[in-house]
Amino acid sequence: MTSSVAARWLLLATLWSLQFMFMRVAVPVFGTAPVAEARALCASLFLLPWVIWYARLSLAPRTHWRDYLAIGLANNVLPFICFAWAATVLPAGYMAVINGTVPLWTALFSAWLLHERLGAARLAGFLLGILGVGLIVNLGPLELSPLIVAAALASLAGAALWGWAGVLIKKRYGRLPPMALAAGSVAFAAIIMLPLWTQAPPLEAWTPTATASMVALGLFCTGFAYLPFFTLIRDIGPSRTLSVGMIVPLLGIFWGWLALGEAVTLGMFAGAALVLIALVPVMKR
Repeated sequence: MTSSVAARWLLLATLWSLQFMFMRVAVPVFGTAPVAEARALCASLFLLPWVIWYARLSLAPRTHWRDYLAIGLANNVLPFICFAWAATVLPAGYMAVINGTVPLWTALFSAWLLHERLGAARLAGFLLGILGVGLIVNLGPLELSPLIVAAALASLAGAALWGWAGVLIKKRYGRLPPMALAAGSVAFAAIIMLPLWTQAPPLEAWTPTATASMVALGLFCTGFAYLPFFTLIRDIGPSRTLSVGMIVPLLGIFWGWLALGEAVTLGMFAGAALVLIALVPVMKR
């Protein structure tokens, strides 16, 4: 692995792990719906100019609107809402660990929709990852309650949607360039969720920290993160790129502890360890 690849890999892992901290700061001030919409809007404000003016790619929305709509719903609208709602209840560390199951869901959906071989080892890895999520929810610092379980399931649904979206994106790679698909789909998501701005609080309730976190969530953790993501896929392949999932849970726990003062327990590390172990057979091709 060259220094350039290593730097982009670490940058991607950092950006994806910071998203949970930013949500935990922004959601209590703005609410679930506005944060989900702002995330898509800020991401599209970065990606659209980059794709159109820098990369010189054609979006052709009239031709590819079905692709943009399908990916926008699966990869942006629904998971953004799931995780933003979960952030009203769960610590950043919890969500980061649950997010670590995305490659597991991708492998499961790939076997179903793309007829890729799942195998006993990868199936065992998926079940082990789900066990890890259950462990962190049960043994974490939060007292177990129906609300905590519901938020954990919402996060798990968001991770599953990202796994499903990865398969949909793979099926559409031949139709238009990946960055054009990313920009078009997130722009469609922003348009679909635009009415959610009606639930935003009045301007006097906005705080500088929450506003900066909401913008950073969309601009950096979503929009800008696509650049190292797609260049890494080009240079080292999707499996090695998605190995960032093996460090995102630990980084997410670290940011939550460092910036938000979230409690960290042995149960959390045990759950994170199970998710990381589960990723090993899934990452092997």
